Amino acid sequence: MKFLSIIASVTVLLSASLAMAQQATPESSQPMQIQSPAATQASPSLQPSEQSGQQMQKMDKMADSVTKMSEMCQMMMQKEMAGARCKMVAGIAFSVVLFLDLLLLVILEIQWIIYWSRLWKAQKSGRPIP
Repeated sequence: MKFLSIIASVTVLLSASLAMAQQATPESSQPMQIQSPAATQASPSLQPSEQSGQQMQKMDKMADSVTKMSEMCQMMMQKEMAGARCKMVAGIAFSVVLFLDLLLLVILEIQWIIYWSRLWKAQKSGRPIP
């Protein structure tokens, strides 16, 4: 019975993985078309100065986007660092409270042990319970 359930689960997993692979392949099978420098220079409509101007514009856009990305990362890190202090203080406060709780629990257990040992000894000796 276990063998049959193992075979069934393996076939379900295999069919699911095949379905996922078939769905992913049409999107990934399209090759990316990268324009080579020779192809950009071979176009007769654009002159070399226009081509270099377009390339400079593309590089400027890329530089701007990288700069914006780095600024956004810096803002996120500053927010994380500002929140880190609060998280550390909360963690320390929680650990102190937890330590005090455990300490009080140990003291209570010791008191219970002393109380029950006195009670047990009093019952053994036949004395009245205080």
